[in-house]
Amino acid sequence: MMSQLDEALAYLDRCQQEMLRLWETIVRLETPSMDPEAVDKLASHLDTYCNALGMETEKFRPEGAGTCLSAWTAERALSPVLLLGHMDTVHPAGSFPGGAWTEKGDGWVCGPGVHDCKGGLVIALYVIRALQYAGYDRRQLRLALASDEETAHTLSKWKVVEHLQKTARGCGAAFTFESGLLSGDVVTRRKGGGIMKLTVEGIASHAGTAPEKGASAVLEAARKIVAIHALSDPAHVTYNCGIIHGGTSANVVPDHCEVSVAIRFHTNQDCEDAMEKLGAICGMVETPGTRCTLGPLVGFPAMEETPRTGELFEVYRSASEALGLGSPGTVYSAGCSDSAYTTALGIPTLCAVGVLGEGQHSIHEHAQTASLLTQAKRLTAAILALPDTF
Repeated sequence: MMSQLDEALAYLDRCQQEMLRLWETIVRLETPSMDPEAVDKLASHLDTYCNALGMETEKFRPEGAGTCLSAWTAERALSPVLLLGHMDTVHPAGSFPGGAWTEKGDGWVCGPGVHDCKGGLVIALYVIRALQYAGYDRRQLRLALASDEETAHTLSKWKVVEHLQKTARGCGAAFTFESGLLSGDVVTRRKGGGIMKLTVEGIASHAGTAPEKGASAVLEAARKIVAIHALSDPAHVTYNCGIIHGGTSANVVPDHCEVSVAIRFHTNQDCEDAMEKLGAICGMVETPGTRCTLGPLVGFPAMEETPRTGELFEVYRSASEALGLGSPGTVYSAGCSDSAYTTALGIPTLCAVGVLGEGQHSIHEHAQTASLLTQAKRLTAAILALPDTF
């Protein structure tokens, strides 16, 4: 008699071509974050797919963004497992010269979101299918797909984050289908990052006849930019003032200047410390007659390891080794993802378990076709091997 694992793996082998066809279908359904109706179409397609698997589903359409999709199997005795991904891409429709789906002769496929992270969505769905086929009934499987992840959820004004965390609560483990690394390693920690607007107001005056009556917002902004960059510490927080707008004419003392300030931080405590330091710089006036305000930070928190992240990784690593698929390691990434919102709930999370590839966020985005099956097998085996204690 075959074990559940053997049955699930054999099922995945039989479904390999189906998986590739679904991958192609959802990549061809181009879904730029800024086109909510396009994301709606993909959410409806996957909603129908989940219903066909016997899953309960919920669609959430926040104002300003496309539809999010959550789906789940029947409740079970042990804590649920969350499968997390996003449906939107950074690419405007028609961006790829060769079309939305181009198969390369060397086992690669190219297209918008093929790596980030539509291949991962296929993996998630077929892991659920394979476990169902094998009669897995130890844990509820939950699927959560975001609609505006690539904009840091600014389109939905973070309503999507609330929806994702509602779906995630109570889960014992989470797997995020962000772009997989060619090494097969998984991400257990990520930097957080965001952008805020620093605004300086001054007093306008004729720069030739009455400069003493003015207060230069640009001068004050320049002083603050120098002070902000001096704070950078790669071990904790880096700062970058990347866009500056100010002044109306070379003959006018400028009364307004805006600076976009980006920060990247290792831990969420680092972020809190950074905001305090920025607030102190903002409150310090060096150019009399000027004043400064600092807008809110817009971005992602850091993905931090939970006390059990290491244990979850060991389950995944051991499952991969047992299948003869290698021994993945762990990586600390500078990129942000929704995994930060599951770890914030204390849920041990492995990120970047999607298809293996390179070039995400570029027109060279590509992924290994063979990794669709191998990554699905790794995760299926890991879920089956999860100890009851999770």
